[in-house]
Amino acid sequence: MATCWSRPHRSPRTTTTIESDPGGHAEPRRSADGAAATLGRMAAADSSVAPATTDPGRLVPKLLRYFTGSVVATVCSETCFVLLYGLLNVGTTSSSIVAWLAGAIPSFWLNRNWAWQRSGRPSLRREVLPYAVIIVSTLLLATLATHLADVWLHHAGVSHSVRVTLVAATFLGTYVVVFALRFVLLERLFGRLLVAEARSARAWEGES
Repeated sequence: MATCWSRPHRSPRTTTTIESDPGGHAEPRRSADGAAATLGRMAAADSSVAPATTDPGRLVPKLLRYFTGSVVATVCSETCFVLLYGLLNVGTTSSSIVAWLAGAIPSFWLNRNWAWQRSGRPSLRREVLPYAVIIVSTLLLATLATHLADVWLHHAGVSHSVRVTLVAATFLGTYVVVFALRFVLLERLFGRLLVAEARSARAWEGES
């Protein structure tokens, strides 16, 4: 009686199982890789919308535009102050307020539309009011400094022309003092708005 030996063979099902999932961890590995890639894309997206304050290629032109706009606004304010205080004999407080307004209005449009190159209608709550809070420090400092200078020069008995020159120089000096501080604050204001708008645009694109 002959004995029939059958050659053992590997089950196709077993082979498929071993190749597709040898240890039962292939799918979790792909999930982890996908999560890492997603986090990497999110980090890259966040870094792409950060304010470019430290980028010399963008900072220097922005500083030059801010400087030019500040010079224009300062000339408007200084001219208005000299006319009111020097020629019309208006008090230092009223002269400072009117002169500040004469420079603040063009300064807003020059800084927003030119220095930071923003377009569209400005938001009252997000742009105009924060901007007014930032630059009102110049008004307070100019009003206090010119008043103290005027009182001191009156007691000193100097001539009218000398007093007008020194008080006008004091008014101009307040703008020079707050020049760098205003740039830092405005950069934070408009830079934060840029980041918020970029994130809203990405969220809208993701939903669509």
